[in-house]
Amino acid sequence: MFKNWTNIFTTDCSVIKMPYGEYVYPIFKNGRSSLRQYAQQNQLEVIKNEQLSELTDVTVFLRDPKERFVSGVHTVIEFENVIDVSAFLKKIENLNFYNRHFIPQVYWLLHLLKYFKGKVKLLPVEELYNIIPNRDAPNINKLTAERKQQILSIGHKNYIQTDQRLIYRYLGKTVELKTIIEEFKYALSSS
Repeated sequence: MFKNWTNIFTTDCSVIKMPYGEYVYPIFKNGRSSLRQYAQQNQLEVIKNEQLSELTDVTVFLRDPKERFVSGVHTVIEFENVIDVSAFLKKIENLNFYNRHFIPQVYWLLHLLKYFKGKVKLLPVEELYNIIPNRDAPNINKLTAERKQQILSIGHKNYIQTDQRLIYRYLGKTVELKTIIEEFKYALSSS
């Protein structure tokens, strides 16, 4: 199904060191733009790739999977200036197009595991607003109710099911990252 989703993670794996010493892993559609802007404005250290092996714990903000899927697909439609939205949505539904903006969040954790072997604290993305003041979003047209319904009308269970389980099992907890990946390994390899 999604066997080659991992190939989209050929970019750097980055974690931001917050002013109070916490390390935060930014995920697309989970406050990433705001975190990166905040880091730039405050000249925060960004730790990348092999340097992540020195860390012992990282905070990860998770978003409601269905909400994230809709927002991510909309963002890609806008960024790519998609003209035939229906045809594009069919490609997504048939697993012929994927993007970091809407693949399951558990794949982001798999990407982090390439370099980081410690514990992750999984928090709801709403808590991100308690630690940073800005709300930087991509400069795109707002999601309309019609577009939202259009996106939700396609089969999207494969995009959200694993994350729903991830959130149910681990949201609000601190756990070894490898424990999560071990639990979801079957879902990742069959997807």
